[in-house]
Amino acid sequence: MLKHLGLGFIGLGWLPELPSPLIASGIKTVESSAQITHSPMASESVPSLWSIALKKTAHMLDDTAKRPTLLTRIERQPPTEIPRGITLPTVLGQRIEKAMDRDDLRGVLVLDISDVAGAIKTVHVLERCSGHWQMMKTFLRLAAVHRLTPANATPPLRLSAESLPATTAFDQMPLAMALYATIGQQLTHRGTSLALQQVDDGHFWIGDLPFRVVPLGRLPGGHPYTKGYTKTDPPIYLRYNFGCTRDLFPSFSTFLIAMLLRMWYRARGVGYRMVLGAGIGRDDPRYRRLITERITEDLGIAVDWRYDGGDLNAATQVSDHRRVIVSGFRLNETIAAHLRVVRGVIELWTTERPAASRSHPLAVRYPVSMPLWGAVLRRFGLEHDVINGGRVAGGPSIGSTLSG
Repeated sequence: MLKHLGLGFIGLGWLPELPSPLIASGIKTVESSAQITHSPMASESVPSLWSIALKKTAHMLDDTAKRPTLLTRIERQPPTEIPRGITLPTVLGQRIEKAMDRDDLRGVLVLDISDVAGAIKTVHVLERCSGHWQMMKTFLRLAAVHRLTPANATPPLRLSAESLPATTAFDQMPLAMALYATIGQQLTHRGTSLALQQVDDGHFWIGDLPFRVVPLGRLPGGHPYTKGYTKTDPPIYLRYNFGCTRDLFPSFSTFLIAMLLRMWYRARGVGYRMVLGAGIGRDDPRYRRLITERITEDLGIAVDWRYDGGDLNAATQVSDHRRVIVSGFRLNETIAAHLRVVRGVIELWTTERPAASRSHPLAVRYPVSMPLWGAVLRRFGLEHDVINGGRVAGGPSIGSTLSG
């Protein structure tokens, strides 16, 4: 990855308005390899001096008035080493490598970095978003299977440092949304860009889908989405083009994956299809368990939301929905498959091409997807009723794409 990091050798002394001893305070030399570590005094409430310097420099590089002068200072900086054995390119390269390893991003992203300015911005983004990549990695792998990534591109997704959003984006919107902004501009669905667009405070668009952030204070006491609420990945209300707010998602990350499965699955050549649907009934205790209990990752990933007609206080006419993704989110998986669980009905969806005609059992027609669907259904005692009692379909779902 660092073969793209053509940085030369530049010292640390150029960092603006911060004394060199402070900049170097988190650096130590280990034999022939220079290493930089976080300051032991840093915490979530008190950032390290490195983080402070990095954020300030990244902000200056985004400022069109200050950027030329700052870049000139970088270029004119003599090739000194502060302290001995350390150069800025070495430090930045180590930080990028460490961040990529910490969040296991090597199979997901490749970073093209041409200069020190790009490296500084890249390090700032990676370290600012550290620990928040898990659901985004799931989304990116699914996006590749659904052909939302650039045409003819194969994972990992290639990002240029110059294309990263302004540093201020990470101060102006929830972190999960700023993280998506780094990759969304490269994604399209049937010719429509899926870049994140901010309309005003709290209101956004992706493609033709308008949505808004739900602050914690708007959720009534006892609402299920107050549990686990985080400002970095807050609940989302989806508003359709005709202005009706209906669907509430527990987080932005969940919203992204749900929209991929509900709205962005029709790219040319993907071939997503419903294979089978079975009416189980909302009151069946097995169905209730499937739609409410935790799904372990060995079985799949649960994506939940609820319809409440736009009324957070609604006690009636509320329905909980779930999709359980069983394939397409793991490294090197090329088939996406999931269960759609809504209004008492369970449907099986996949991008897998049938291996045999409809006269053959599902296990023969869909040898990859069927065992994965079956494992989830078996866990809740539903395998027999769904597989043997369901209606085999040859086309799209009879259910509403918008509502579930």
